[in-house]
Amino acid sequence: MDNNYGFLSTRFYRITEWIWRFAYLNLLWLGFSLLGLGLLGVFPATVALYTVLRNWLINDSDISIIKLFWLTFKKDFLRANILGFILVGVGFVIWFNYQYLGTVTGFEHTIIAVFWYMTMFLFILLILFLFPVYVHYKLPLLQYFKITIMFSMASPLALITLIIALGLAFQLFSLIPGLIPFYLISVIGWLIMWTSTHAFRRIDRKKQRIKNNEDSLRFRWKQFKEKVSSAID
Repeated sequence: MDNNYGFLSTRFYRITEWIWRFAYLNLLWLGFSLLGLGLLGVFPATVALYTVLRNWLINDSDISIIKLFWLTFKKDFLRANILGFILVGVGFVIWFNYQYLGTVTGFEHTIIAVFWYMTMFLFILLILFLFPVYVHYKLPLLQYFKITIMFSMASPLALITLIIALGLAFQLFSLIPGLIPFYLISVIGWLIMWTSTHAFRRIDRKKQRIKNNEDSLRFRWKQFKEKVSSAID
């Protein structure tokens, strides 16, 4: 009985600790976004948020949240804003093209609409995965856009999983809107970072297999013969 009580109390403590962590991280994001006068703060705060979430997922969950958040916010303030404002610029161009779409008809409308939907799809991928890619890989700044698109296209399972998870999360927030000020950004960020991290690992394993020539027919045939030999022996 005492052992069960100890187990339950430890489990309860861990659950409440993580509830507090997500609320704290969400409030940090809000606070630092305001610290940067809104638009100048939101992108560095988002990078800092994803950095903390990445550490929780692959490194150390017992890090000092405020210390890591602040250091990342300062270090990546300029680069995060450059990425963010490029993203805003792309979004403005897409919005402008959407407005123009309503002024044309016929074949021209069809062609522009096709390209608009394709561009909008790629833009959504950038919104979802640009900052997770940024905190995971060290690349030249403008390379992040190309790598994010390539990563997204190479990870359809991650994208489908994320869409389902986000749908469930937004359903929860719509049912309990009181959670939004305390958990919306941190929970959505965690779902995106969680699916991204698993996709990063799959891609890294695939690259390692290719590097070791493990995906070749010759390697697989060798493995098959070894298994057969082991079974016979």
